[in-house]
Amino acid sequence: MKCARLLRSLTAAAVLVSGLAASAPARADATVTRIVFDDAFDGDRGAAPDAAKWSPVPEAWLDGAGLLALDDPMRSAATFTQKSGHAEAKIRLRRTSGAWRALGVLDETGQIPAGRVEVLADDGVDDDEFHTYAIDWTPSAMVWSVDGTEVIRFTRAVSGAPFFLVLNLNSSGRRAPAMVVDAVRVTVEVPVKSTPWKKFTTYEAGRYVSYKGGTYRVRERHTSLPGWQPSLVPALFQKI
Repeated sequence: MKCARLLRSLTAAAVLVSGLAASAPARADATVTRIVFDDAFDGDRGAAPDAAKWSPVPEAWLDGAGLLALDDPMRSAATFTQKSGHAEAKIRLRRTSGAWRALGVLDETGQIPAGRVEVLADDGVDDDEFHTYAIDWTPSAMVWSVDGTEVIRFTRAVSGAPFFLVLNLNSSGRRAPAMVVDAVRVTVEVPVKSTPWKKFTTYEAGRYVSYKGGTYRVRERHTSLPGWQPSLVPALFQKI
């Protein structure tokens, strides 16, 4: 009789522990890259840029082949408030310096943010080719690069303040030729919550699971079976 009671107690304890494990909250143990702004300037020839993405300006138009031409500065319609991220634009503009002007930032009042500028490398281009201008930002600093080379570091006076992006022709205090832009994109890293992978579990597409120290995104809805571990079935799981 004592053995039977002990067995029932152990069984009940096992069920309780199993239930607690099944209801354990998901944990944020990985990050994914998400696009928060993207404009490839697709549209009819002569059309204006997308007013939902950019502040309207009279001297800007699409060429019908995925390019934007502009004769006046143009800024993003909304501010970026994420703590960190990466912005880049492919721009054709002859200039002697001023990468921070070609793809620039403005504070919420429309002014150049206060802070300290440090020149890291020559940022001039003297040809008529497209170059990739990028800004990597954190709450305290922004770093400009041209074609992958870091050229300017800007230490922000106000940590984490929101900002606009601006496409600006003015460089080195003189009027520059018309700017042509191929694309603008902004990405940020965001944490994702995952749960431990288990067999005989139905997973919806887009969920994240953890398995042997890795984090995986579910590609399509399925019920996991023995042998369908994320590391073994790339058709169902994408490692991030």
